[in-house]
Amino acid sequence: MDPHKNHSPMRLKGLGVLGLLRLYSALLLILPMLPLSLYWLASRLEALPISLEGLLVICIALVVVFSAFLGHAIARTILDPLRLLVQGAQRIQDGEYGHVIDPAATTDAPTEFKQLVRAFNRMSATLLEHIETIQTTSRTDQLTGMYNRRHLMAEGYRLLGVSLRAGRPCSCLMLDIDHFKDVNDTHGHPVGDKYLIHVAGRIAAAIRESDMAARFGGEEFVVLAPNASLAEAVSLAERIRESVAASPLVLGQIVVNNTISIGVAEYDPEPQFGSNILEDMIEKADKALYRAKQCGRNRVESWPFPAGPARCP
Repeated sequence: MDPHKNHSPMRLKGLGVLGLLRLYSALLLILPMLPLSLYWLASRLEALPISLEGLLVICIALVVVFSAFLGHAIARTILDPLRLLVQGAQRIQDGEYGHVIDPAATTDAPTEFKQLVRAFNRMSATLLEHIETIQTTSRTDQLTGMYNRRHLMAEGYRLLGVSLRAGRPCSCLMLDIDHFKDVNDTHGHPVGDKYLIHVAGRIAAAIRESDMAARFGGEEFVVLAPNASLAEAVSLAERIRESVAASPLVLGQIVVNNTISIGVAEYDPEPQFGSNILEDMIEKADKALYRAKQCGRNRVESWPFPAGPARCP
């Protein structure tokens, strides 16, 4: 049995709200005329089995009961769908975006309320779509589709904490496209954007499922590698570097064959830089990246390295 279907005679179907109210007003005007009509009829008939006063009491009682019955039916017809709308609005307010009111629950409702429920469901679906879009754009880079820096710093700290609680290592890669300014100057920014997307794709294809890659800003990317020691992270960095170097971007007659430099660092429980161990690890990877740039680019360097002037192997 359909739980939404109500066979109660206390529902009035097929009428809009205005129709119900007009019906109720008309009946309220007509019903008081009933006892008057009976009084007029009784005054012209003889030998009534009941006194005139008794007849009036019965008629008035019938008028009151029928008016109450009709008023209750109209109230239920209006208030039940209104209650569904209020409950639906409350669920959306509580964060259940996309909540839908079952149209079957409004089968007996006035036409106006059916229209309101349809409009509510469309609004709820649109709201959910917009919320999902906002959530997606707040954590992803619009150009490359990678996570953005904000999400990296928020989610990265959680991933790092999971590794630490499990007693596992965690490493970070900082990547930078070599001579990216030359790409923009030579081929224009649209080609430069396509090359950023191309490099992002190479990075995403090379990392593990458990790793998190993000565009850090400009032509810089970061890969957070949970459960990866420094040696394993360096191996991952070499794999990404070789993939980019071996996969030029070809756009018709244009060939962009740039390389990337990568700095790698493993987390340290006692940070030297930044306010927490994630910022410390990223900063150390950035310093290793700077060393890779100094040593000729298209290479991987890791932290720590000897203090003093850089001596490239």
